[in-house]
Amino acid sequence: MSRLAIAFAALALLLPRLARASAADVFGLSSEESAVAGASTARVHDFTAGHYDPAALVRVERPEMSFGVLGFGSQLTVNGRVRPIEEPVGVVVGAATPVPLGWKLRDRIFVGIALYLLPDAIVRVISQTPDQPFFATYDNRTQRLIVLPSVAVRLWGGLSAGVAVNYLAGLAGQVAAGEGTTRAVEARVDEQIVSLARVNAGLLWRSPRDRVSVGFTYRQAFGVPFTTVTQNKVAGQPIDVNVDAEGLFTPHTFVLGAAVRALPSLQLSLDTGVALWSLWRGPYVTVSSTLPVAGVIDTAPPHLDFRDTVCVRLGAEWTRDLGRRVTLALRGGYAFETSPVPDDQPGVTNLLDGDKHTVAAGAGVAIALGAVHLRIDAHGQIQALQPVTLEKRIAPDGTDPAKGLRDLVPDDPRNPATLGAQIDNPGYPSIRGAGYVWAAGLTLTVAR
Repeated sequence: MSRLAIAFAALALLLPRLARASAADVFGLSSEESAVAGASTARVHDFTAGHYDPAALVRVERPEMSFGVLGFGSQLTVNGRVRPIEEPVGVVVGAATPVPLGWKLRDRIFVGIALYLLPDAIVRVISQTPDQPFFATYDNRTQRLIVLPSVAVRLWGGLSAGVAVNYLAGLAGQVAAGEGTTRAVEARVDEQIVSLARVNAGLLWRSPRDRVSVGFTYRQAFGVPFTTVTQNKVAGQPIDVNVDAEGLFTPHTFVLGAAVRALPSLQLSLDTGVALWSLWRGPYVTVSSTLPVAGVIDTAPPHLDFRDTVCVRLGAEWTRDLGRRVTLALRGGYAFETSPVPDDQPGVTNLLDGDKHTVAAGAGVAIALGAVHLRIDAHGQIQALQPVTLEKRIAPDGTDPAKGLRDLVPDDPRNPATLGAQIDNPGYPSIRGAGYVWAAGLTLTVAR
């Protein structure tokens, strides 16, 4: 039995730790656009267009590079206890430029790239057991590298189109373990990192002098699969375990936005969007195995009916010239987004989330130094969750674990210790999630 325990312990180290989405989806990708709460589909004009609307790269007038830092923290609470966000600092790097072609292709094609880098890792992924309480749309979402190259083409009549590629990798393979000549458990690992690419596509229409613009963006669903087949033999007995999961999930998202220059110094923007979270399989790992005597065991995780979400974002930017070479910009924004997580979870799961209210503000300074143009932008942002309380209920044996909890010890009148409900779920009898997260950042852009 000790060798069997060793085998399962080794296998546990190979189980995936899941992550969902990216920092751009949670907090934004630069200080300028984060300061308007992401109401950016029709107003964006730099490398971040790869995320908000790739077609808007056509607003880039000269080669430019951007460097920034994003920091964030959590005051989200579970029954009054604060849950922090891991990896609270990231680095933003971006570049965009018109492609210097001549004749009819002059000022027609534009390219850019956006990167979000963790200081000491490429990706950090974390998984939770089905009964573990955590905030499903925040937990681990910011802990992955973003690589987002993009290209845009100016078509005709103020219309442009663009596409960006959301790039990462998945993991698949097998592990074979068995007793070696020394009677110790020896393992052979054969895993492959498989390239994954998903598309962000956009359209943008601009009126003369860009006083009114309308943009549309589609972001393809993104998930990193993890599949591993383990073939183990301990004490001559086969023990096969298959692990299947999908991390870094972002749903199919559709966004329609508009921007209007209401005054020469005032621009207003509005985004409305829908995200198809109902297609999400959930954040848990599926494990199936073949064991001696017991045979095939399929441990599918509890199923939840996730909901599609809607989002509305409002942004405003006021600019003023402080001289011939300096322009000041003040920005603000508000966003409301519904939650994809069902607020009725009477069973084993304890996924916490709520409708989100985001308030953002920021400022920027643009300085012209001859042929060189500098922009320095800063922002702050607070996202508040509407509190949610999950109430649990006890259900008979055989009930779907997602629909109710099981009394672990049958009542025995002869043993008072067994009377009443014996439940080990950390969410029983109820669990409450609330609080807010904050973010702040600084971005420097150099163009010439």
